Amino acid sequence: MKSKFFAGLILAMAFVAGPASARWPMPIVNYPDIPVVTSSGAVPSAARVKQAIQAGATAKNWTVAQQADGKLQATLKVRGKHTVIVQIAYTPEKYSLIYQDSIDMDYGQRNGEPVIHPFYNKWVADLKESIRGELVKI
Repeated sequence: MKSKFFAGLILAMAFVAGPASARWPMPIVNYPDIPVVTSSGAVPSAARVKQAIQAGATAKNWTVAQQADGKLQATLKVRGKHTVIVQIAYTPEKYSLIYQDSIDMDYGQRNGEPVIHPFYNKWVADLKESIRGELVKI
């Protein structure tokens, strides 16, 4: 009898915990004008910054494509379901990671501010740190 009670209790908790654990959309975090910091202290070429961005993105499973306007477009696909796209502008002195698009990430507006699933912000923060790690190697 006790085992049926506990099984029912666990089943009820699973139904309640599912919706309760759903993640609410959060404001999008963009990273404009991040300074390029190298271990040598030297200002690298734009080509070298681009290489570091590509290496950092690839290390975190992002794909990078060159855009006609000279910027990069980084795309992350997660579990064949979620897709996020970030535009990356760069110079020898700075770079920016700016939201461009997403699929199945609960993107929307709340009080006039763009919001998205909180994993987006985590993934882009991880990308930023990976790029920083590559730039420090210069």
